[in-house]
Amino acid sequence: MCDAAGRQSIEIVRRKTSTVKPAVLAFAFAAALLPWPNFALAASQFGTRDEAVAMVHRVQEMFKRVGYEATIKAVLSKSGGTIDRDLYAYILDQNGVVMANGAIPTMTPGTNLYNFRDQNGKYMMREQLEVCKGAGSGWVDFRFLSPLTQTIEDKSTYIERMGNYCVGVGVYANEQINENTVSIISGSPTVDDTYLEVASDLASVLNDHDRLRVVPLVGIGGPQNIRDVRYLKGVDIGLTQVSIMDGMRRSNQALGKDDDKIVYITRLFNEEVHLIAGPDITSIEQLAGRKVNIDDVRSGTNYTMRDIFKRLGMKVEEVNVSQTEAVKMLNAGEIAATAYIAGKSAKLISNLQLDRGMHFVSIPFAKDIATEYLPTSFTHDDYPNLVAVGQKIDTIADRVVLIGYNWPKNTDRYRRVAQFVDAFFPKVAAFQNPPFHPKWREVNVSAKIDGWKRSDAAEDWLAARSNASSSDSLAPSKFKELAISNGAVDPNSADANSKASQLYQQFLKWKQTGH
Repeated sequence: MCDAAGRQSIEIVRRKTSTVKPAVLAFAFAAALLPWPNFALAASQFGTRDEAVAMVHRVQEMFKRVGYEATIKAVLSKSGGTIDRDLYAYILDQNGVVMANGAIPTMTPGTNLYNFRDQNGKYMMREQLEVCKGAGSGWVDFRFLSPLTQTIEDKSTYIERMGNYCVGVGVYANEQINENTVSIISGSPTVDDTYLEVASDLASVLNDHDRLRVVPLVGIGGPQNIRDVRYLKGVDIGLTQVSIMDGMRRSNQALGKDDDKIVYITRLFNEEVHLIAGPDITSIEQLAGRKVNIDDVRSGTNYTMRDIFKRLGMKVEEVNVSQTEAVKMLNAGEIAATAYIAGKSAKLISNLQLDRGMHFVSIPFAKDIATEYLPTSFTHDDYPNLVAVGQKIDTIADRVVLIGYNWPKNTDRYRRVAQFVDAFFPKVAAFQNPPFHPKWREVNVSAKIDGWKRSDAAEDWLAARSNASSSDSLAPSKFKELAISNGAVDPNSADANSKASQLYQQFLKWKQTGH
């Protein structure tokens, strides 16, 4: 019966084509899909993009092996490999006429879809034909009724040229995005938080329709972000500071608890400590015993400043208010100073209206500070309204890191993190120009963080690229050429070789550590 029906259908296609009014055709599509049988609604029951492409390739192989007529019969009779869950193959001629569709009864051979518009008014068939006859393969997006959810959803069809015909298989994007979403816990919108801006940048660059969706989540601060990645369901990755990771681990170890559940994906950039005081404070030591605002008790600023004061052997009277409130209190003389940790040049600091001679206070790079933090400074270029031309304010910086949970390989949560790494790492350069945060220019994805395990997904990505490159032995000579071309080394000077070698060693250190 199936063979007879197939022969009859093929003959119908050869003899005629029919053009159906778009409104009638749309109704027929919906009616035909309503009784679709026995599909579970779990996400695992939906076909993926890779599976759609694989099905198209199976039909292509069938076409090469058994020819046109047998392939048409196979699709019409729903032969194995041509239909699976919500995936189904269909064959068109290059005029938009259906040759075979084994899933939708009303899409009989001879139905002309050339003038059919989707819910958004898109000529979906015309776009598919452009891909088929032009590039020869690709994806086309449109709106269509899902046979599983019975709702109009975004659909993506993969189409390929097959001889003088086109073969396609589509996936429903609303379900794909649930499989390809990565959530990142970031910072608070109540302050000029570098975390929140960076998370927004990640979403802006990496979001790719249903293939990947980065969802920034508003966080409380670095300490809670670690706990959220560790325990909160649905949080895949997060932003925090290395000093907080180290401090929390020391605290856990003191209680006899230590595990390897938190891993780092990559070190990102440095966040500077901004310490602002009134005119009577000329050194940080003068803050001993005085009221100092160190932000909300749950914030990263609070956690890190308590650690810094402890390392300096200082005790201050802690105040916990927002930076906006702290500036008012500082202007009124109610506190001696306020501390804020963020990436320079932080808009909140740049926009401050400081009265009564308030100014930055230097933070010394003391011995106990050097084991956790990095030396840095503020200049006029960073804060024109706060630092005079030619002046330099010494301070320290913490390292910001992107972290994840140490999921086992071959799990869905690991797959999501690996998918994020595969999208993010090759595109780091795209973040390093306006309008994105200037701190992106400091990112070095290969930099290591001592004492912490890198995520397997990130480690595997870096290892694959490292193994693919065999140019390291030529690096010193190439680096010298680059240094000369950039004017960093004078090729005619007596110390050209030693200076190039010194710069190269500095480069290797940066490549390894990121600073």
